[in-house]
Amino acid sequence: MARINIHLPLTKPTILILSLITFFGCEQQSPITILNMEDFMDSNVKDLTPIVTEVLEKAKDQNVERIVFPKGVYHFYPTYARDFYCTISNNDNGKRRVAFPLLDFSGIEIDGGDSEFIFHGRIVPFLIKNSTQVSLKNFSIDWKVPFALEGEVVARNEEKNSFDISISTPYKVADGHLYHCIEYENSEYEKEFGHKFRRAQSVCNLIGQNIIWDPKTMAPIFNSEAMSGLLYKLLSVEEIKPGVIRIFSPYPELPPISSIFYSKGEYLANRLCPGIRVTESKDLQLQNIDLYHAGAMGLIAERSENITLDNFNVKLKPEGGRFVSSTADATHFVHCKGEIVIRNSTFENMMDDAVNVHGIYMRVKKVLDEHRIAFETNHPHQNDLLFGKKGETVRIVGKHTLQPKTEKLSLKNVNRLNERVVILTFEEHIKETIEIGDGIENLTWTPSVLLENNSIKNNRARGFLLSTPKKIVVRNNHLATQKAGIRITSDLKLWNESGAVTDVLIENNTFEDCVFGGGGKQSVILIDPEIHSSSDCKTFEKGIVIRNNTFKTFDNAIISASFVDGLEIAGNTIIETDTYPKIAKQQQHFKIEGSKNVTIQDNQYRPLNGYQTKPTITEKNSINTTSSSNH
Repeated sequence: MARINIHLPLTKPTILILSLITFFGCEQQSPITILNMEDFMDSNVKDLTPIVTEVLEKAKDQNVERIVFPKGVYHFYPTYARDFYCTISNNDNGKRRVAFPLLDFSGIEIDGGDSEFIFHGRIVPFLIKNSTQVSLKNFSIDWKVPFALEGEVVARNEEKNSFDISISTPYKVADGHLYHCIEYENSEYEKEFGHKFRRAQSVCNLIGQNIIWDPKTMAPIFNSEAMSGLLYKLLSVEEIKPGVIRIFSPYPELPPISSIFYSKGEYLANRLCPGIRVTESKDLQLQNIDLYHAGAMGLIAERSENITLDNFNVKLKPEGGRFVSSTADATHFVHCKGEIVIRNSTFENMMDDAVNVHGIYMRVKKVLDEHRIAFETNHPHQNDLLFGKKGETVRIVGKHTLQPKTEKLSLKNVNRLNERVVILTFEEHIKETIEIGDGIENLTWTPSVLLENNSIKNNRARGFLLSTPKKIVVRNNHLATQKAGIRITSDLKLWNESGAVTDVLIENNTFEDCVFGGGGKQSVILIDPEIHSSSDCKTFEKGIVIRNNTFKTFDNAIISASFVDGLEIAGNTIIETDTYPKIAKQQQHFKIEGSKNVTIQDNQYRPLNGYQTKPTITEKNSINTTSSSNH
C-alpha cells in the first residue's frame, strides 16, 4: 500500500479533523521501548546466542531503548553466532563469532538483571561498533573453560632443572610439547578428524608465555621473572602419567612446591577473545559488570569517544578456583578521544595491565613525494589498525628522539594498500627531513582520563599506563601491582605507543608493595619515554604533579622520571615494609634524569627502624632541580 503524506495547517478545524480520524479510524501503536528476554525463551533453552541475535535485530528495527534479562544463568555458544572479521589493536586479528553484536545502534541499554553470562569456546561476548549511547549493566561474564593452562607444582629436580605439575585444565601432549585446549564443539566429525586441525584453529595452543602464581598471596610469586616469563620459545615436556607433566625449565630458578604454573599459550596466538570490543562508537556507559575471565583483554576500545566505566570489575569469581581473570589487560584504549572515566572499579589477577591509554606511532616506510609518504605497521598486533581518516591531524616525530619533525599536518587522503602498508597524502608540503623509521602520530584522537576510587592488585605487570596529551587525573586509588603502579611512556621500539603527557595530577593514592616481580628497570611510578640520550636535555613529558600519595614499600625505587619538563613531587609519605626482600638495593627513592624544572619538597620517609629520615634523591643531566623541606 502506498503511503500518502497530507500536510494540513494546524488550525483549530484541522486539529479537530485529525482527532476524529484518530478516534474513528486509525489505530495508533505506542512504540515499544522495552524488550524482556523472558518473552523470547523458555526453560529448555541451552544456547541463548541465536535468541539474543534475533532480539537485537528486533530492537534495532523498532528503536527499542532497553533489553532486560530476568536474573539467571545463561549460556552462549559460538555454533549459531554471527561472525565478523575483526582487526583488534593489541590483540589477534581474525574471524570472531559474537554473542551480542551491537552494530549501528543509537540509544540502547542492556540490563542483565544481575545475571551470569557464561561463554563457551571461541566467542567474543560483546562487539560494539558504529554505535552511540550504549549502556551495559548488571551482569557478569565468564567462560566455562579458560583460555589457559593451570597446574600445581608437585615435584622438582635440581639436576635436570625440571619440575612436575598436576594439571587442572584441559590439555594434550604431542611431539614433546604441551598444549592447552579450549572448549569446542565435539561432533562426530570432530571426534574422528578434529585432531588434524585443532592447532590451526587455535583450539589447542602451544604452551609459551607463562608465570608462577603464589597460592598464599593469590598473586604472582615474588621475583617471578627468575623462574618464568614471556618467553618466545617452546618448552620441552614429558607426560609422567595422565594429568602430570614434567617441564624442563629454561629459567635459572625452579618454582617452589605447591606454587601454580600458569600459561596462556604461544606468543601471537593467545589474545583471541576479549570480553568486550568497542570500535568507532561514542557515549558508552558500562556499569556494575563483573568480568571473571577473558581470552585476551577484558575491554578493548578503539577510535571511540566518551567511555565511562563505573563498578566495572575484572576479577576472580568468588570460590571459582582460578588464579587469573583476563589473560591480557583488564582495559585498553587506543586512539580514543573525549573523556575516559573509570571509577569505583576493581582490577585483579590479570596477566597484564589494569588500564592502558595510548595512541600508536606508525613508522615511515618511504617518502614518495613532497606531499605523500607510505607508512608501515611493525608489530603484528597493529596490522590493519585504522590509523586516520581524511581531515584528521597528524605529526611526524624523530625515531630516536620522539621530538616533532613537522608542524601539524592535515590528512588529505588515506590509501590502504594492504594490512601493513598505507599511503598518506597531506594538505601541506613536507619540507622537513623525514627518515625511514620516523614515527607518525594521530593528534585528533587523544582523550582526557579520570581514574578514581579504583583498586588494582595481584596482577602481572603494571597498574595504569597513561600516554595522552589531554588532562589526566589519578586520585584515591589503591595499587598493589607486580611492576610499576603507574607508568608514563612512549616508544618507537616494540609497541610503538604514542602520546606525550602535558597535564598530569597523581594525588591521594596508596601504593602498596609494588614492583615485586623483579627484572629490568622498575619503580613504583615510572616515567620513561624511550629516548636514546639525555645529554642534550630535550624533554618529552610535561606538567606532572605527584602529591600527597602514600607509598608502602619493601624496596627503594619509588619514583623514576626521565625527560620531564615540569615535575612536582610534594607531600608524599614513604613507609618501609618488610613484605619482601629488597630488589633495587642500590637505587635511590627518587631518580631524576634528563629533566628540568623539578621540585621535590615536603616528602617524608619512615623506615622500619622508626627514625624518620629524608628520602634519597639522585639526579643526572637535569636542569633547575630543587629539593627542600623533605624529612
